[in-house]
Formats: sequence, structure tokens, C-alpha cells
Amino acid sequence: MINLVFDACSLIYLTKIQMKEKLPQLGTVIVCKEVKNEIIVDTDKFSDAKILKTNIKKGIIKEMDLKLKQIPQLTNLGKGEKETIEICLKKEYIPVTDDHQALNYAISCGLKPKTSETILLDFLRERIISFQEFHEIFKKLAIIKSLKADIITFINQKAENIIKENEKNKIK
Repeated sequence: MINLVFDACSLIYLTKIQMKEKLPQLGTVIVCKEVKNEIIVDTDKFSDAKILKTNIKKGIIKEMDLKLKQIPQLTNLGKGEKETIEICLKKEYIPVTDDHQALNYAISCGLKPKTSETILLDFLRERIISFQEFHEIFKKLAIIKSLKADIITFINQKAENIIKENEKNKIK
């Protein structure tokens, strides 16, 4: 099993499209202390926050609290993104972020980050969801994230390639 360290935005997106519950099928779901604080703010106002808080209490989402000091002060990264990346650097875990600056920084550090879209592709690759489910769920995510047409086309092509590969492996 892999260890996925989420920033707040990605975890909230996956909660909104009702895919968070499937995350443990891919690996361990981890958040840093800062992200935990971000995702459970205003549980009275936001049902997503209430769901996430319950998942943390039940241990479905694990909180990791390391003494983090390594990441330089980057003005364009939030504290949650910085902590997420530093945990992944220290532990060789996989960061999951939809923040463009955090993605670029993680890549520049040698990490291989995932986004909410690539998590959906992983669900498809692992046969956790069907091709039809992928399209329905991805459509919701694309609306929530206001994805550009070229990104939507790219992800849909990746999904089709995964289905072709899964079919080819099924025959073998």
C-alpha cells in the first residue's frame, strides 16, 4: 500500500464528488496537522468539514505530526502545502495537491505528486470504479475545479488508455 499525503483542497474536492471513502483502497490517507486544521474548520457550516472530521476521529484519515523545519519560506505556498511536501520528502510518501505552485515545487524536489484527477485515474486503473463511473465523477470534478477543455480532453484520453490497457491485461 502507498502512503498519500493530502493537502486540504484535494481532499475537499474528493469529498465533494463522494470519492473520499474509496481512498483507503489506494493506500493510507494522511494529512499534516495544518491541513487537518484547514479541513475541519466550520463543521457547523460545511457538511464536507463534518465528514472529514469524523473520518479523522475514526482513523480513516491519519494525522501525521512531524517536527517540520526544512522547507524554505515560499511566499506562494500555504503552510498546509509546505508541510505536505516536507512530509513526503522526509518519508518518501506521495503528495496529493491541486495547487499549481505546490505541484511545481513538489516536482522540482523530485517528488511525483498526484492531483484529484490522477487519483480518479488510479481508481479506474485499479478497477475500483468503472469507465462509466469515471466519466460521471470526472464530469462533476471538472465543474467544481473549472477545468479547461484541454485538461478535460487529456484526462479523458488517459482514462481511455487505461481501459485499453486493462482490457489487454484481462485477455492475457
